[in-house]
Amino acid sequence: MLDTDTLSRIEETRAKYAFLTFLVMGEGNLRVGIVQNETPKLVMFYDFDKIREVRAKERFLNFADEWWWHSNQKIPVDSFIGYEFEEFRHVLTGYPKKAIDDLIGPTFSLQELYLKRVKKKKIEIVNTVAITA
Repeated sequence: MLDTDTLSRIEETRAKYAFLTFLVMGEGNLRVGIVQNETPKLVMFYDFDKIREVRAKERFLNFADEWWWHSNQKIPVDSFIGYEFEEFRHVLTGYPKKAIDDLIGPTFSLQELYLKRVKKKKIEIVNTVAITA
């Protein structure tokens, strides 16, 4: 469990960068980044701490900000930004869901998006027969 000081720092950071998600993993291990896709067993995550250069971190935050405010947030950040986001492919990491104690921030699931689309496209056809006398 996180202490109140850590939780307040997380809230301050999320107020400035609403697109960031914090993964709370065992014994206070905290990861910061953007969820690329969440499945029932795995969370694919752009891990901000794995970016080493300051300029690359700035580009990452600028791309993420553009994605967050200029898209409907129903597609992953890498799909919205396109080829320019390829430079961050090396920080995309998969974490097993059972190793994550808590997710603080937005998540994204391609599976849920697909299921919602299938439900919306369901069409019911009613056969009516006209009887004339």
